[in-house]
Amino acid sequence: MQQLTDNLLGLLFPDRCIGCRRVGALLCRACAAQLPRYPAQVLLSLPVPVPPYLREVRVVYTYQGALRQAVHALKYEGQRRMALPLGALLTAYLHEQPMPADAIIPVPLHTHRLRQRGFNQSALLGRVLADRTNIPLLTGQLARLRDTPSQVGLNMWQRQTNMHAAFVWRGVAAAPARVVLLDDVLTTGATAHACAEVLHAAGVREVRVLALARSVLSE
Repeated sequence: MQQLTDNLLGLLFPDRCIGCRRVGALLCRACAAQLPRYPAQVLLSLPVPVPPYLREVRVVYTYQGALRQAVHALKYEGQRRMALPLGALLTAYLHEQPMPADAIIPVPLHTHRLRQRGFNQSALLGRVLADRTNIPLLTGQLARLRDTPSQVGLNMWQRQTNMHAAFVWRGVAAAPARVVLLDDVLTTGATAHACAEVLHAAGVREVRVLALARSVLSE
């Protein structure tokens, strides 16, 4: 019955590419191929030295154009299915440039924001990535304690302070040794740094950050 409903909805409201608006896919191959890759070197704007357990930070795309539209549709327009093509992009990247990992952990949302949005966009991306790479996805173990104010307009010191004690480890089992911390959009890296601190304190030896996108202006 659900399949029939999905088929009818597909006929009435066919998928259109977020970039070119052609019918057939949420993000067509042509538009996906034109997405600008982020420069290879990722610099974090932190007021403290990057700890040794935070092994690397990678960003796949520049946050602009069709990719920006797709992320916005996912996060703010409730288009959950947009996680499928975006997750496929992350999967393709990891096939090209693997990251050693025992688990994928998405950056968590506070429960208040999770209730408002109805989902965690990073967790949706993580589910696609986990299904296609066979790397386990862990959700719920890393939790957000504080619904922190928006980081927009804050300098790097304010962002770091804003993230202080914002996360906690609630896992009952031993923490995995190597983790890919997954985020949709990276800014200064203050959130990733705060998450990495908590993961390391829980027993994670190596944290590698993977973000779908970042604005070059964030540098």
